[in-house]
Amino acid sequence: EYVLIYVNDILCISDNPQKSLERINKYFPMKPNSIGKPDIYLGAKLSGVRLPNQVEAWAMSPSKYIQEACKNAKQWHKENQSQPIYPSKCSAPFSSKYRPECDVTPELEVEEASYFQSIIGLLRWAVELGRIDITAKVSMLSSHLAMPCDGHLAEAFHIFAYLEPRHASRLVFDPTYPY
Repeated sequence: EYVLIYVNDILCISDNPQKSLERINKYFPMKPNSIGKPDIYLGAKLSGVRLPNQVEAWAMSPSKYIQEACKNAKQWHKENQSQPIYPSKCSAPFSSKYRPECDVTPELEVEEASYFQSIIGLLRWAVELGRIDITAKVSMLSSHLAMPCDGHLAEAFHIFAYLEPRHASRLVFDPTYPY
């Protein structure tokens, strides 16, 4: 009996990753020459860094992912919105005093609601890739996926406008930090 598993990426973090990957390869053959140092994983750019204490570590940056998501959001807005709700500059993830649970703007039409749901998915993935600065705001908007309103979509665009000039962030994984 055979088991077929298709996986695009495997990231192995270990003192001896080669040995671990060889064990996996024994049961699930990998493409020849496909094993090497990672550069992109699940949409994030990976790179090696040397910490001030001279320890070698890995860093993960969602910069490319954020740039592309912002570009796509702007394009969709340009093609689909008549009202100017895509802000030009934002210093915080939400407009001041905005509370999504108090939003009484009209409900989105079906296509806009579907789009809202998809961009919330993009923003949630940005959080997974390390953009912890938008976690609470994205979570608050996520609670309105079943019945989003115009204001919710406007605030989602606000988050993209906030991220656009701040795309160049990264998380550094310090292997010496106790866990």
